Amino acid sequence: MSLSILSRLDRGEIVDEPFPYLHREEALDPLLYAELAGAYPSLRQLLGDRPPGNNQLFNVAAYQVMDDPAMPAIWREFFAYHCSAAFLKEVLAFWGKAIDAEYPQLADWLGKPLSQVRGARRAAGKDKTEANRSADVMLDVQFSVNTPVTEVGTVRVPHIDNPWKLFAALLYFRMPGDDSTGGDLLLYRLTGKHFHHDAQMNVPEHFLQPFHTVSYRPNALIMWVNTWRSFHGVTPRSVTEVPRRYINFLGECYGLSTGGFFPKRRTLAGRARSSLRRLVGARDV
Repeated sequence: MSLSILSRLDRGEIVDEPFPYLHREEALDPLLYAELAGAYPSLRQLLGDRPPGNNQLFNVAAYQVMDDPAMPAIWREFFAYHCSAAFLKEVLAFWGKAIDAEYPQLADWLGKPLSQVRGARRAAGKDKTEANRSADVMLDVQFSVNTPVTEVGTVRVPHIDNPWKLFAALLYFRMPGDDSTGGDLLLYRLTGKHFHHDAQMNVPEHFLQPFHTVSYRPNALIMWVNTWRSFHGVTPRSVTEVPRRYINFLGECYGLSTGGFFPKRRTLAGRARSSLRRLVGARDV
C-alpha cells in the first residue's frame, strides 16, 4: 500500500484556473487513513505545556516527529516518505505541466534542469539557516491542529502563502463525533486587477470572491501550486471542545536567484513599517 498522498490522484483532476489546484475526497486508501487516524496524536501530546488558547494554530514539524521515538511508527514512516527525494520526484512529475506553465524559468532560477533538482527535509529556522539551503526544495510535513473554540471566529482570513513556497497540500483528519460547523477551506479569485496584503500575507476580502469550498471532512485533500493568485482562507468554526486536525505538506525554495516565486504586494504604509523595523534592527545591532 502506497503512503503517498498522490497515489490515488489523477493529473486530469488538476484545475488550472484561477490557480492550479486539486481537491479530492477520500484521498488516501481507507485502510491507511484509518490506521493513521487511529494513531493521530492527542492535542495534549502535540501542545505539551503550551496553553491552547481559542482556535489557535499549532504545528509540529517533521524534524520533531521523525526524531521522536514516542511518535507512532506509522506516522514517522508517513512523514519520512513525504520529506524524501522520491516524493519530490513524484510531485514534480505530477504537477510538472502546471509548474512549468506558472514558472517556465524555474530551471534558470534554480541554476539546474528540473531533472537534477534535489530535495531534503526542512530543519528548524526555515529560510534563516544554512541547513535549509542545502537542497533546492526543502520539504516539510506537519501535524497541524486548531485548538477548541470558545468564541466563534476564523483561524485564518483570506491570504496567500509566502513567496518561497512552490507547493502546498492539506489532508484533513476530522475526529469522529465532531458536530461543529465551519472550518472549511475557501478558495478565492480576484474581483478586479488590484490587491494588496499585510505583513502576514492576509488579503482584504473586498478584493476577493470565493469560488470553491473544500469541506472539512475526513480524508479530504486539497493541493495546489503556490502562486500570487493562490488565495485561500478558513471559514469560522462554531464553539466546540474538539480540535480541527490536518496534515500540512509543503515544499519551499530558499535559494532562488529571484528571491521568491513572486513579489510581495504590500501597501505603501506596510512597506514603510517594514523599512522602519529593518532600520531599527540594524541600529540595535
